[in-house]
Amino acid sequence: MAEQTTDVLIIGGGPAGMMCGITAAQFSPHKKVLVVRPESDAVIPCGIPYIFGTLGGTDEDMAGRAPLLAAGGQLQIGQVKQVDRQQRTASLDNGDVIHWERLVLATGADNFIPPISGLDLAGVFSIQKDYNYLDQLFSTLIPKVKRLAIIGGGFIGVEFADEIRKRGIEVHIIEMMPHLMQAAFDLYACTAVEKQLQKHGVQIHTGCKVEAVIADASGKQVAGVQIAGQDLLPVDAVLVAIGTRPRTQLAQDMGLTLSRSGGVWVDAFQRSREDPHIFAVGDCAHKQDFFTRKASHAMIASQAAAEGRIAGMNLYGLRELRFNAGSVSVYASEIDGLAFGVAGMTEHQAEQEGFPILVGEARLPDHHPAAMPNTTEIYCRVIFARDSLQLLGGQILGGTTTGELVNTIGLAVQMRATAPDLASMQFGSQPRLTPSLHPLVAATGDALHKHFQGQHPCVESPA
Repeated sequence: MAEQTTDVLIIGGGPAGMMCGITAAQFSPHKKVLVVRPESDAVIPCGIPYIFGTLGGTDEDMAGRAPLLAAGGQLQIGQVKQVDRQQRTASLDNGDVIHWERLVLATGADNFIPPISGLDLAGVFSIQKDYNYLDQLFSTLIPKVKRLAIIGGGFIGVEFADEIRKRGIEVHIIEMMPHLMQAAFDLYACTAVEKQLQKHGVQIHTGCKVEAVIADASGKQVAGVQIAGQDLLPVDAVLVAIGTRPRTQLAQDMGLTLSRSGGVWVDAFQRSREDPHIFAVGDCAHKQDFFTRKASHAMIASQAAAEGRIAGMNLYGLRELRFNAGSVSVYASEIDGLAFGVAGMTEHQAEQEGFPILVGEARLPDHHPAAMPNTTEIYCRVIFARDSLQLLGGQILGGTTTGELVNTIGLAVQMRATAPDLASMQFGSQPRLTPSLHPLVAATGDALHKHFQGQHPCVESPA
């Protein structure tokens, strides 16, 4: 058994853990920062679906360790099995002990596997953030698949379906809700994505419940999926992509408080309730919605990285300039030229919470003039609180500019921008790079037109 001492111990090396390590090393250069993770080779989580299509291999989706090392942090491969809060020690599976001064839990999440019979059959899999596991999927299972069923129509299911169909595999998505990605988008965006998938041969089964996964004659290999009220759907592989749950066993063993949603309870600086020297970031940490402070179940790499930066900056004294004001939930993806993104609340979510809302929308080309090569139509939809005109959220359907447009909306939400703020926003314009009128400004103008039209209707001149 070997013993070592570090100032900052970060357990977990995903986006949250690595970003926390980089930030801690930058803001506390006199402190030793150590990240411990079980994986020697880590993958970029958001790039996992693209391993099976666009990238064409696991080696093309590697998350580098160079930024951590360049910042002055250290990386150690190992599995932490136990933490003693009183003694400030962490014990690894090989018997080594690490003494620490500050501890950050970045243990991630586990895939949620529903209680459906047959999910233990060969050919049934989920997506795990592990290089060896993914490499084996890519090299051994996927090449044999001819018909794949995906249980779950969220981002992972949709992205994986689009990528795997590029290999000539027949793909079926099975979703309980009436539309794909309905938890994240309003219906017009959901239907646009469904049409794009169907255009490329992906078969969609919405409003459907999987009753069982059926075995072949051997009783060991998957042969089909039984959807309630339908004939057996024959397949030779099944992807379970329903969602994840915070991985908190280590935190529970330490006696840390968990929220009712399952994550480690943390304050605005990512500190645990029991000990200000113990932090939690990423998928294992509790999240609150930016507007309502209700539990937010969005587990995305960008949010995890942001929490890592917050903790890394506040390990040795709180810096008010960096705190967690709540999750805004910024998503974006793309299917064969159709990009779609959302930031903040959808119209449906705002109405469910009871916000009186004002909606603005705009359609315009993403270059000017519209005859410029590779021009794509952008559809921008924004939601404001009707009383204060504060921006609640927005959605984009478009082309390559969608990602940054959604990020702009996300920033505006966090800055608590109002419709008058956005309507008067100054922006740059270049024919090859941008539309002549910013989509956010155009959609905001539509919302304000509706707002003032009700207050100051035009008076028609007498005939």
